[in-house]
Formats: sequence, structure tokens, C-alpha cells
Amino acid sequence: MKTTDYLAIYAAVLSTIVFVWNILQSRPRFRLDLVIGMETQNGELQGGVYIIVRNLSNHDVHLASIGYCYQYMKPCLREYISHAWRFKQIPRRLGWVHSDLSNHAISTGCPITIGARKSHSVFLPESVIRTMLNGTFAPLLIARAQDELWNNVYTKPFNCSFVQKITA
Repeated sequence: MKTTDYLAIYAAVLSTIVFVWNILQSRPRFRLDLVIGMETQNGELQGGVYIIVRNLSNHDVHLASIGYCYQYMKPCLREYISHAWRFKQIPRRLGWVHSDLSNHAISTGCPITIGARKSHSVFLPESVIRTMLNGTFAPLLIARAQDELWNNVYTKPFNCSFVQKITA
């Protein structure tokens, strides 16, 4: 092979990498986090959890809603298999209840547009978390954000056992 052949292969590989990189960078992406924090409400310091939505892309992200999920049961293997067979998809949130923060009179500010490299946060007071997790299977909480095209982004399960420790 000649030097020009190596240069042509190098150029083809480099242009393919740049093309894929541009495709990946053109999609709006956002990440969701749950963080323990404190906030002053009505002149009183309250503990709780922040739901933080971060826009990681160079484009605006349009959020339709912010909600949460709690675990109401631990499904067995048979339920996983029957769900996968019935709906033809991997059951990721089987045994979890999806709910909206407006059920607890918490304003999320949605619908909202988050600018490039900006964030938005919502505070969940400890009393609301206690109400959310009352009678659940485990003290786990998952935050959910949905954009205007109905794409959902979830956090990993967040252990809220600190709520029981504070109230005990």
C-alpha cells in the first residue's frame, strides 16, 4: 500500500468519528440527581431532598413534568417473565408506582425550558417524603423527569431511611 492509501483510510476513519460525534452532540441530554439538603421555609429550617435536573447539552431542554416513584412491592421472577412476555420489553420499574409532585402541593415549575448547561431544582421537605413513603415496601425513592416528547429520565433508587432515623 502506498502512503496515499494510508492517508485515505485515516481520513475516512476520522471523518466517521467526527460525524458520529456531531450526531451525539446534537441531541438534547439531561441528567437527574437526588441530593440531601436543607431549605428555609416560612422562617424555619427544614431538611429534605432536592431533585436537580441538569441540562448537559448545548441545546435547550423542554421539561413537561417532574415526578417520583416509590416501591410498593418486590416482584417475583414469575411476574418479571410474564410482564416481559406480555409487553415485549424488559421490566425496569415493575413494582414501582409513578406519581406527580403536584399530588403533594409541590410546585415544580413545569412546563419549563432549561437553557444549555443550566439546571433546575425542586425541594421535597422531609414531611412530604414521610407522606410519600408511608406504607411502602421499602424506603426507596426514584425521581423522574419527562421532556415534552415523553422521554423519561430516572435516578437510581435513593435510600430515604434517614427520614425514619430523624423521626424515631
